[in-house]
Amino acid sequence: MALFAGLGLSAVTAAPAAYVPAPEPVDTGRYLVGAVMCPLWNDGKRWTKIEPYPDRKPLLGWYDEGDPEVTDWEIKWALDHGISFFLACWYREPGSTAEAIVRPGLDHWIKGLQRSRFHDKFKFAIMWENANKFYSAPTTEADFLGKLVPFWIESYFRRADYLLVDGKPVFSIFNPATFVRELGGEAQAAAALEKMRLACVQAGFPGIYILGQSCWGKPLELTEQAEQIQRLGLDNSWAYHWPTFTGAFGGKLNPTGAEAIAAQERLWRTQPPPNVLTLSMGWDEAPWHFKYSKVQWRLTPAEFKVLAQKAKAVMDQRSGVGLECRLVLLDNWNEFGEGHYILPTQEHGFGYLDAIREVFAPGAPAHIDLTPGEIGRGPYDRNYRAWILSQPAPAVK
Repeated sequence: MALFAGLGLSAVTAAPAAYVPAPEPVDTGRYLVGAVMCPLWNDGKRWTKIEPYPDRKPLLGWYDEGDPEVTDWEIKWALDHGISFFLACWYREPGSTAEAIVRPGLDHWIKGLQRSRFHDKFKFAIMWENANKFYSAPTTEADFLGKLVPFWIESYFRRADYLLVDGKPVFSIFNPATFVRELGGEAQAAAALEKMRLACVQAGFPGIYILGQSCWGKPLELTEQAEQIQRLGLDNSWAYHWPTFTGAFGGKLNPTGAEAIAAQERLWRTQPPPNVLTLSMGWDEAPWHFKYSKVQWRLTPAEFKVLAQKAKAVMDQRSGVGLECRLVLLDNWNEFGEGHYILPTQEHGFGYLDAIREVFAPGAPAHIDLTPGEIGRGPYDRNYRAWILSQPAPAVK
Protein backbone atom coordinates (compact mmCIF):
# COMPACT_ATOMS: atom_id res chain seq x y z
CA MET A 1 0.00 0.00 0.00
CA ALA A 2 1.08 3.63 -0.39
CA LEU A 3 1.21 6.27 2.28
CA PHE A 4 -0.92 9.20 1.08
CA ALA A 5 -0.81 7.67 -2.42
CA GLY A 6 -1.75 10.06 -5.16
CA LEU A 7 -0.80 13.18 -3.23
CA GLY A 8 2.86 13.32 -4.14
CA LEU A 9 3.16 15.88 -1.31
CA SER A 10 4.30 15.63 2.26
CA ALA A 11 1.36 14.85 4.51
CA VAL A 12 3.48 14.65 7.63
CA THR A 13 5.92 16.98 9.30
CA ALA A 14 9.34 15.38 9.34
CA ALA A 15 12.94 16.23 8.65
CA PRO A 16 13.93 15.52 5.04
CA ALA A 17 15.34 12.05 4.49
CA ALA A 18 19.02 11.83 3.67
CA TYR A 19 18.24 10.26 0.30
CA VAL A 20 15.90 7.96 -1.59
CA PRO A 21 15.34 4.83 0.53
CA ALA A 22 17.22 1.80 -0.75
CA PRO A 23 15.30 -0.56 -3.04
CA GLU A 24 13.91 -3.76 -1.58
CA PRO A 25 13.81 -6.13 -4.59
CA VAL A 26 11.23 -8.91 -4.60
CA ASP A 27 11.59 -12.38 -6.03
CA THR A 28 9.69 -13.04 -9.29
CA GLY A 29 10.79 -16.65 -9.56
CA ARG A 30 11.79 -17.82 -13.03
CA TYR A 31 10.30 -14.76 -14.72
CA LEU A 32 12.32 -11.69 -15.64
CA VAL A 33 9.90 -8.75 -15.65
CA GLY A 34 10.83 -5.56 -17.48
CA ALA A 35 9.14 -2.40 -18.68
CA VAL A 36 9.48 -0.55 -21.95
CA MET A 37 10.41 3.09 -21.33
CA CYS A 38 10.59 6.18 -23.53
CA PRO A 39 13.06 8.90 -22.43
CA LEU A 40 11.11 12.01 -23.38
CA TRP A 41 10.92 13.99 -20.14
CA ASN A 42 14.16 15.94 -19.82
CA ASP A 43 12.58 18.86 -21.65
CA GLY A 44 10.26 20.97 -19.51
CA LYS A 45 8.37 21.98 -22.62
CA ARG A 46 6.99 18.46 -23.17
CA TRP A 47 5.36 18.46 -19.74
CA THR A 48 3.18 21.38 -20.80
CA LYS A 49 1.47 18.97 -23.22
CA ILE A 50 0.64 16.63 -20.32
CA GLU A 51 -0.33 19.33 -17.81
CA PRO A 52 -3.94 19.62 -19.08
CA TYR A 53 -4.40 15.97 -18.05
CA PRO A 54 -3.79 16.12 -14.27
CA ASP A 55 -4.65 12.44 -13.78
CA ARG A 56 -1.41 11.66 -15.68
CA LYS A 57 0.81 13.79 -13.46
CA PRO A 58 3.53 11.52 -12.03
CA LEU A 59 3.98 11.26 -8.29
CA LEU A 60 7.52 12.45 -9.09
CA GLY A 61 5.97 15.70 -10.31
CA TRP A 62 6.92 17.22 -13.66
CA TYR A 63 10.31 15.65 -13.17
CA ASP A 64 13.69 16.21 -14.82
CA GLU A 65 14.37 12.86 -16.44
CA GLY A 66 18.04 11.99 -16.21
CA ASP A 67 18.45 13.54 -12.76
CA PRO A 68 20.21 10.66 -10.94
CA GLU A 69 17.99 11.07 -7.87
CA VAL A 70 14.88 10.81 -10.02
CA THR A 71 16.36 7.70 -11.60
CA ASP A 72 16.93 6.23 -8.15
CA TRP A 73 13.24 6.71 -7.34
CA GLU A 74 12.39 4.91 -10.59
CA ILE A 75 14.77 2.08 -9.73
CA LYS A 76 13.36 1.75 -6.23
CA TRP A 77 9.75 1.72 -7.36
CA ALA A 78 10.51 -0.77 -10.12
CA LEU A 79 12.55 -3.21 -8.01
CA ASP A 80 10.15 -3.00 -5.07
CA HIS A 81 7.43 -4.29 -7.39
CA GLY A 82 9.29 -6.99 -9.29
CA ILE A 83 10.49 -5.01 -12.32
CA SER A 84 14.21 -5.63 -12.75
CA PHE A 85 15.02 -3.83 -16.02
CA PHE A 86 13.88 -1.21 -18.51
CA LEU A 87 13.95 -1.68 -22.26
CA ALA A 88 14.80 1.90 -23.18
CA CYS A 89 14.12 3.44 -26.58
CA TRP A 90 17.45 4.37 -28.17
CA TYR A 91 17.57 7.16 -30.71
CA ARG A 92 20.24 8.54 -32.98
CA GLU A 93 20.52 12.26 -33.61
CA PRO A 94 18.83 13.12 -36.91
CA GLY A 95 21.21 13.80 -39.77
CA SER A 96 24.22 12.37 -37.94
CA THR A 97 24.67 9.18 -39.97
CA ALA A 98 27.51 10.65 -42.04
CA GLU A 99 29.47 11.75 -38.96
CA ALA A 100 32.54 9.79 -37.90
CA ILE A 101 31.15 9.06 -34.44
CA VAL A 102 27.73 7.89 -33.29
CA ARG A 103 25.69 10.61 -31.60
CA PRO A 104 22.77 9.27 -29.55
CA GLY A 105 19.66 11.36 -29.11
CA LEU A 106 17.57 11.52 -25.95
CA ASP A 107 20.18 9.52 -24.05
CA HIS A 108 19.83 11.54 -20.84
CA TRP A 109 18.15 8.68 -18.96
CA ILE A 110 20.91 6.19 -19.77
CA LYS A 111 23.50 8.76 -18.65
CA GLY A 112 21.52 9.48 -15.50
CA LEU A 113 21.33 5.78 -14.74
CA GLN A 114 25.11 5.54 -14.84
CA ARG A 115 25.36 8.34 -12.26
CA SER A 116 22.61 7.04 -9.98
CA ARG A 117 23.39 5.40 -6.66
CA PHE A 118 21.32 2.28 -7.26
CA HIS A 119 22.36 1.54 -10.85
CA ASP A 120 24.28 -1.56 -9.74
CA LYS A 121 20.98 -3.08 -8.59
CA PHE A 122 19.10 -2.49 -11.84
CA LYS A 123 19.50 -3.32 -15.52
CA PHE A 124 18.69 -1.73 -18.84
CA ALA A 125 18.62 -2.87 -22.45
CA ILE A 126 18.19 -0.78 -25.57
CA MET A 127 15.57 -0.87 -28.28
CA TRP A 128 16.98 0.77 -31.39
CA GLU A 129 14.19 3.12 -32.50
CA ASN A 130 15.10 2.98 -36.19
CA ALA A 131 11.83 4.28 -37.66
CA ASN A 132 10.99 7.40 -35.68
CA LYS A 133 9.96 10.23 -37.99
CA PHE A 134 11.30 12.88 -35.61
CA TYR A 135 14.61 11.12 -34.96
CA SER A 136 15.20 9.69 -38.40
CA ALA A 137 18.77 8.50 -38.99
CA PRO A 138 18.81 5.84 -41.74
CA THR A 139 21.61 3.31 -41.73
CA THR A 140 23.59 1.29 -44.25
CA GLU A 141 25.49 -1.97 -43.89
CA ALA A 142 28.78 -0.10 -43.52
CA ASP A 143 27.30 2.28 -40.97
CA PHE A 144 25.54 -0.48 -39.02
CA LEU A 145 28.55 -2.78 -38.78
CA GLY A 146 31.28 -0.15 -38.78
CA LYS A 147 29.80 2.35 -36.35
CA LEU A 148 26.55 1.37 -34.65
CA VAL A 149 27.42 -2.16 -33.54
CA PRO A 150 30.89 -1.20 -32.16
CA PHE A 151 29.31 1.78 -30.39
CA TRP A 152 26.61 -0.31 -28.76
CA ILE A 153 29.13 -2.94 -27.64
CA GLU A 154 31.57 -0.49 -26.11
CA SER A 155 29.11 2.10 -24.77
CA TYR A 156 26.36 -0.17 -23.45
CA PHE A 157 26.83 -3.93 -23.65
CA ARG A 158 30.04 -3.79 -21.60
CA ARG A 159 28.42 -1.77 -18.81
CA ALA A 160 27.85 -3.67 -15.58
CA ASP A 161 24.23 -2.48 -15.54
CA TYR A 162 23.37 -3.72 -19.03
CA LEU A 163 20.92 -6.62 -19.21
CA LEU A 164 22.65 -9.91 -19.98
CA VAL A 165 20.76 -13.19 -20.13
CA ASP A 166 22.95 -16.30 -20.23
CA GLY A 167 25.83 -13.84 -20.50
CA LYS A 168 24.39 -12.41 -23.74
CA PRO A 169 23.28 -8.79 -24.20
CA VAL A 170 19.56 -8.35 -24.91
CA PHE A 171 18.93 -5.95 -27.80
CA SER A 172 15.90 -5.06 -29.91
CA ILE A 173 15.17 -3.47 -33.27
CA PHE A 174 11.97 -1.44 -33.27
CA ASN A 175 11.12 -1.90 -36.94
CA PRO A 176 12.80 -4.85 -38.68
CA ALA A 177 11.06 -4.01 -41.99
CA THR A 178 12.76 -0.61 -42.04
CA PHE A 179 16.11 -2.26 -41.37
CA VAL A 180 15.51 -4.66 -44.27
CA ARG A 181 14.62 -1.81 -46.61
CA GLU A 182 17.64 0.29 -45.67
CA LEU A 183 20.07 -2.60 -46.08
CA GLY A 184 18.66 -3.56 -49.46
CA GLY A 185 16.73 -6.73 -48.70
CA GLU A 186 16.22 -9.60 -46.28
CA ALA A 187 19.36 -11.46 -47.31
CA GLN A 188 21.55 -8.42 -46.72
CA ALA A 189 19.84 -7.62 -43.41
CA ALA A 190 20.14 -11.21 -42.18
CA ALA A 191 23.83 -11.28 -43.10
CA ALA A 192 24.45 -8.04 -41.24
CA LEU A 193 22.72 -9.37 -38.13
CA GLU A 194 24.81 -12.52 -38.27
CA LYS A 195 27.92 -10.32 -38.40
CA MET A 196 26.60 -8.43 -35.36
CA ARG A 197 26.42 -11.74 -33.50
CA LEU A 198 30.00 -12.50 -34.51
CA ALA A 199 31.13 -9.05 -33.35
CA CYS A 200 29.61 -9.73 -29.93
CA VAL A 201 31.41 -13.07 -29.70
CA GLN A 202 34.67 -11.40 -30.71
CA ALA A 203 34.02 -8.83 -27.95
CA GLY A 204 33.95 -11.65 -25.40
CA PHE A 205 30.22 -12.36 -25.09
CA PRO A 206 28.85 -15.86 -25.74
CA GLY A 207 26.45 -14.27 -28.23
CA ILE A 208 23.54 -11.83 -28.25
CA TYR A 209 19.77 -12.04 -28.03
CA ILE A 210 18.31 -9.92 -30.84
CA LEU A 211 14.59 -9.18 -30.72
CA GLY A 212 12.34 -7.73 -33.42
CA GLN A 213 9.28 -5.62 -32.60
CA SER A 214 5.95 -5.52 -34.42
CA CYS A 215 2.51 -4.40 -33.27
CA TRP A 216 0.78 -3.07 -36.39
CA GLY A 217 -1.74 -4.66 -38.72
CA LYS A 218 -4.47 -7.25 -38.92
CA PRO A 219 -3.73 -10.90 -38.02
CA LEU A 220 -2.35 -11.82 -41.45
CA GLU A 221 -0.04 -8.80 -41.45
CA LEU A 222 1.16 -9.59 -37.94
CA THR A 223 1.90 -13.13 -39.00
CA GLU A 224 3.86 -11.87 -42.02
CA GLN A 225 5.89 -9.56 -39.78
CA ALA A 226 6.62 -12.37 -37.33
CA GLU A 227 7.67 -14.63 -40.18
CA GLN A 228 10.04 -11.96 -41.50
CA ILE A 229 11.55 -11.68 -38.02
CA GLN A 230 12.16 -15.44 -38.15
CA ARG A 231 13.68 -15.27 -41.63
CA LEU A 232 16.09 -12.58 -40.44
CA GLY A 233 17.31 -14.99 -37.76
CA LEU A 234 16.13 -12.87 -34.83
CA ASP A 235 15.61 -14.68 -31.56
CA ASN A 236 12.15 -13.38 -30.65
CA SER A 237 9.33 -11.14 -31.73
CA TRP A 238 7.55 -8.85 -29.29
CA ALA A 239 5.15 -5.89 -29.34
CA TYR A 240 5.73 -2.33 -28.16
CA HIS A 241 1.99 -2.10 -27.60
CA TRP A 242 -1.05 -4.38 -27.83
CA PRO A 243 -3.68 -4.33 -29.30
CA THR A 244 -4.72 -0.86 -30.55
CA PHE A 245 -3.19 -1.17 -34.02
CA THR A 246 -4.34 -4.71 -34.79
CA GLY A 247 -8.00 -4.11 -35.67
CA ALA A 248 -8.94 -6.07 -32.55
CA PHE A 249 -11.70 -3.61 -31.65
CA GLY A 250 -13.44 -3.63 -35.03
CA GLY A 251 -13.33 0.14 -35.42
CA LYS A 252 -14.63 0.77 -31.92
CA LEU A 253 -13.02 3.93 -30.49
CA ASN A 254 -13.72 3.26 -26.80
CA PRO A 255 -13.36 -0.46 -26.08
CA THR A 256 -13.99 -1.71 -22.58
CA GLY A 257 -11.32 -3.06 -20.29
CA ALA A 258 -12.70 -6.57 -20.74
CA GLU A 259 -12.44 -6.22 -24.52
CA ALA A 260 -8.84 -4.99 -24.26
CA ILE A 261 -7.88 -7.87 -21.97
CA ALA A 262 -9.50 -10.46 -24.24
CA ALA A 263 -7.79 -8.99 -27.33
CA GLN A 264 -4.36 -9.14 -25.69
CA GLU A 265 -4.83 -12.71 -24.51
CA ARG A 266 -5.91 -13.69 -28.01
CA LEU A 267 -2.81 -12.09 -29.51
CA TRP A 268 -0.49 -13.81 -27.02
CA ARG A 269 -1.94 -17.19 -27.96
CA THR A 270 -1.97 -16.66 -31.73
CA GLN A 271 1.36 -14.95 -32.43
CA PRO A 272 3.86 -17.26 -34.14
CA PRO A 273 6.46 -18.43 -31.63
CA PRO A 274 8.86 -17.51 -30.23
CA ASN A 275 6.99 -14.40 -29.06
CA VAL A 276 7.78 -12.48 -25.85
CA LEU A 277 4.61 -11.38 -24.06
CA THR A 278 3.75 -7.69 -23.74
CA LEU A 279 1.14 -6.44 -21.24
CA SER A 280 -0.48 -3.10 -22.19
CA MET A 281 -2.44 -1.00 -19.71
CA GLY A 282 -4.02 1.36 -22.23
CA TRP A 283 -3.81 3.82 -25.10
CA ASP A 284 -5.02 7.42 -25.23
CA GLU A 285 -2.78 9.87 -27.04
CA ALA A 286 -4.95 12.95 -26.55
CA PRO A 287 -1.91 15.03 -25.45
CA TRP A 288 -0.23 14.18 -28.78
CA HIS A 289 -3.45 15.14 -30.64
CA PHE A 290 -4.15 11.58 -31.85
CA LYS A 291 -1.24 11.37 -34.27
CA TYR A 292 -1.47 7.59 -34.56
CA SER A 293 -4.92 6.52 -33.42
CA LYS A 294 -8.13 7.98 -31.99
CA VAL A 295 -8.78 4.80 -30.03
CA GLN A 296 -8.98 5.47 -26.28
CA TRP A 297 -8.96 2.82 -23.57
CA ARG A 298 -7.34 2.26 -20.20
CA LEU A 299 -7.35 -0.65 -17.78
CA THR A 300 -7.86 0.04 -14.11
CA PRO A 301 -5.20 -1.41 -11.79
CA ALA A 302 -7.65 -4.20 -10.91
CA GLU A 303 -8.12 -5.01 -14.61
CA PHE A 304 -4.37 -4.81 -15.17
CA LYS A 305 -3.94 -7.38 -12.41
CA VAL A 306 -6.35 -9.68 -14.26
CA LEU A 307 -4.29 -9.16 -17.42
CA ALA A 308 -1.09 -10.00 -15.51
CA GLN A 309 -2.69 -13.15 -14.10
CA LYS A 310 -3.66 -14.26 -17.59
CA ALA A 311 -0.14 -13.52 -18.86
CA LYS A 312 1.40 -15.57 -16.09
CA ALA A 313 -0.95 -18.43 -16.90
CA VAL A 314 0.23 -18.35 -20.52
CA MET A 315 3.87 -18.21 -19.41
CA ASP A 316 3.35 -21.10 -16.99
CA GLN A 317 2.32 -23.25 -19.94
CA ARG A 318 5.57 -22.57 -21.81
CA SER A 319 8.65 -24.68 -21.38
CA GLY A 320 12.16 -24.22 -22.62
CA VAL A 321 15.09 -21.86 -22.18
CA GLY A 322 14.24 -19.18 -24.77
CA LEU A 323 13.41 -15.62 -23.76
CA GLU A 324 9.76 -16.29 -24.63
CA CYS A 325 9.69 -18.63 -21.61
CA ARG A 326 11.39 -16.24 -19.20
CA LEU A 327 10.80 -12.63 -20.22
CA VAL A 328 7.70 -10.48 -19.63
CA LEU A 329 7.44 -6.89 -20.92
CA LEU A 330 5.17 -4.19 -19.49
CA ASP A 331 3.84 -1.45 -21.70
CA ASN A 332 4.81 1.23 -20.84
CA TRP A 333 6.73 2.74 -17.94
CA ASN A 334 6.24 6.41 -18.79
CA GLU A 335 4.56 7.14 -22.13
CA PHE A 336 2.23 9.80 -20.75
CA GLY A 337 1.64 11.35 -24.18
CA GLU A 338 0.45 8.12 -25.77
CA GLY A 339 -1.49 7.26 -22.64
CA HIS A 340 0.14 4.02 -21.57
CA TYR A 341 2.15 4.22 -18.36
CA ILE A 342 2.58 2.33 -15.10
CA LEU A 343 4.88 4.77 -13.30
CA PRO A 344 2.83 6.02 -10.32
CA THR A 345 0.55 8.96 -11.14
CA GLN A 346 -2.12 11.08 -9.49
CA GLU A 347 -5.01 8.94 -10.72
CA HIS A 348 -4.01 5.44 -9.69
CA GLY A 349 -0.97 5.90 -7.46
CA PHE A 350 1.00 2.65 -7.24
CA GLY A 351 -1.92 0.56 -8.44
CA TYR A 352 -0.34 -0.81 -11.61
CA LEU A 353 2.94 -1.60 -9.88
CA ASP A 354 1.16 -3.28 -6.99
CA ALA A 355 -0.71 -5.46 -9.49
CA ILE A 356 2.57 -6.69 -10.95
CA ARG A 357 4.02 -7.34 -7.51
CA GLU A 358 0.96 -9.28 -6.40
CA VAL A 359 0.97 -11.51 -9.49
CA PHE A 360 4.68 -12.09 -10.13
CA ALA A 361 5.95 -11.87 -6.54
CA PRO A 362 3.03 -13.30 -4.55
CA GLY A 363 5.23 -14.30 -1.62
CA ALA A 364 6.62 -10.82 -1.05
CA PRO A 365 6.01 -9.36 2.41
CA ALA A 366 3.82 -6.31 3.00
CA HIS A 367 5.50 -3.05 2.06
CA ILE A 368 5.04 0.70 2.14
CA ASP A 369 5.25 2.82 -1.00
CA LEU A 370 6.80 6.22 -0.42
CA THR A 371 6.82 9.31 -2.61
CA PRO A 372 9.47 12.06 -2.52
CA GLY A 373 7.23 14.60 -0.81
CA GLU A 374 6.40 12.20 2.01
CA ILE A 375 10.03 12.12 3.09
CA GLY A 376 10.95 15.71 2.27
CA ARG A 377 12.76 15.06 -1.02
CA GLY A 378 12.29 16.95 -4.27
CA PRO A 379 10.78 18.65 -6.12
CA TYR A 380 12.60 17.63 -9.29
CA ASP A 381 10.96 20.01 -11.74
CA ARG A 382 13.70 22.56 -12.41
CA ASN A 383 13.48 22.21 -16.21
CA TYR A 384 9.71 22.49 -16.18
CA ARG A 385 9.77 25.62 -14.02
CA ALA A 386 12.53 27.13 -16.16
CA TRP A 387 10.46 26.57 -19.29
CA ILE A 388 7.37 28.15 -17.72
CA LEU A 389 9.38 31.19 -16.61
CA SER A 390 10.90 31.55 -20.06
CA GLN A 391 7.53 32.03 -21.73
CA PRO A 392 6.18 35.52 -22.37
CA ALA A 393 3.32 36.65 -20.20
CA PRO A 394 -0.08 36.45 -21.90
CA ALA A 395 -1.17 39.71 -23.50
CA VAL A 396 -3.61 41.81 -21.50
CA LYS A 397 -6.77 42.46 -23.45
